[in-house]
Amino acid sequence: MRKIIFSQHQSAGDILTLTRSVNDFARAYPDIKIDVRTPCPAIWENNPYLTPLNEKDMAVEYYGIVYGRNGKGIHSCEKDARHWQEAYHDDIAELTGLEFERTGITPELFLSKDEKIWVNQVAVEFGWQGPFWLINGGWKPDNELKKYHRWQEVADLFNDHFRGSVRLVQIGHSNETHPPLDGVYSLVGKTDLRQLIRLCYWAHGTIGPLSFQFVLSAAYKQPHVVLAAGKEGVRWHLYPFGRYMYTNGALTCCPSGGCWRGGVHGNCLDLMPGGYPRCYDLIKPYQIIDNVAMYYEGGVLNTGKTKMGWPC
Repeated sequence: MRKIIFSQHQSAGDILTLTRSVNDFARAYPDIKIDVRTPCPAIWENNPYLTPLNEKDMAVEYYGIVYGRNGKGIHSCEKDARHWQEAYHDDIAELTGLEFERTGITPELFLSKDEKIWVNQVAVEFGWQGPFWLINGGWKPDNELKKYHRWQEVADLFNDHFRGSVRLVQIGHSNETHPPLDGVYSLVGKTDLRQLIRLCYWAHGTIGPLSFQFVLSAAYKQPHVVLAAGKEGVRWHLYPFGRYMYTNGALTCCPSGGCWRGGVHGNCLDLMPGGYPRCYDLIKPYQIIDNVAMYYEGGVLNTGKTKMGWPC
C-alpha cells in the first residue's frame, strides 16, 4: 500500500484550489493513503479522503505540489488556456506516476452537519436575518495590483440598488489593509479561516479582487464578482458561476494576457496618481453592481431568500 503526503505552502486561495486535485486522486486510488501539509488546515477539515500520516515514516512518499513545474502550468497558461486547477492535477500525476480523472475544476470543501445548522455570524453580530454578500475591499501591503480605489462607491451603489433587502458584509484579515466602508456590516479581523468558510456558505455571493473570497465562492458553486483587471491570464482563474471583470487587451502593459506583475514579481508599470493600477481604473463601480444585479434579474438569486437555491 502506498502512502503519500502532498504539501503546498502558498496562500489560502492556492491551497483551496488544490483540494479538487487531491480529492480526485483519492477517488481514483482509494487504496492509497493520502495526507496533506499546508499552512491552512481549516480548509481540509472534515475531508473524507485524508488519512493522518507521519512524514518520518520511511514508507511515506512526500511531494511538494506546484502549478508551474518545468515550464508547464502557470508559465504556459495563456497559450494553452490551462486552468489553475488543471496545473495542480498535472503536477500530481507527474510526481506520482499515476493518471487520474478530472471531475471538475471547482474546489471542494466539507462542512459538518453541525456547521450547516449553526446560526451564521452576521445574524449573531448584527441581528441581520436576510441575504447578504461578502465584500473584500482590501489588499495585501506587498501587492498594489489588487488595490481598488472605489469600494465606497460600490457600497453606496449596492445599497441604493437593493434598498436594504440585501446587505454587504466586509471581510478581511487584520494584517492586511482594509479601509472601513460606510453602510456595511464589518467583520474585518473577526473571522478565522474556518469561520470565513462557514460565513461564505450562508452568503449569496462575494465581491473582491483576485483573492481567497472568489475561490471560496467557486467551492460553493456560488455567484461571485471578481475584479481581475489586467494582472493575470483570464482562463487561469475563470470559474463557472462568476462574473470575471478583466481589462486584458485594453492596455499596453497587458495587451493580450496578464502582466503577471505585483508583489515579488515587481511593481505595476502603469500606476495612477494615488498608487492604484490603471487597469483597475477602467472598472467602474456601476459595472460591478450591474454584475451583482444580473444574478437576481436572471433568477438564480432572490432577495427574499437567505440561501441560494442549490445545495452546497
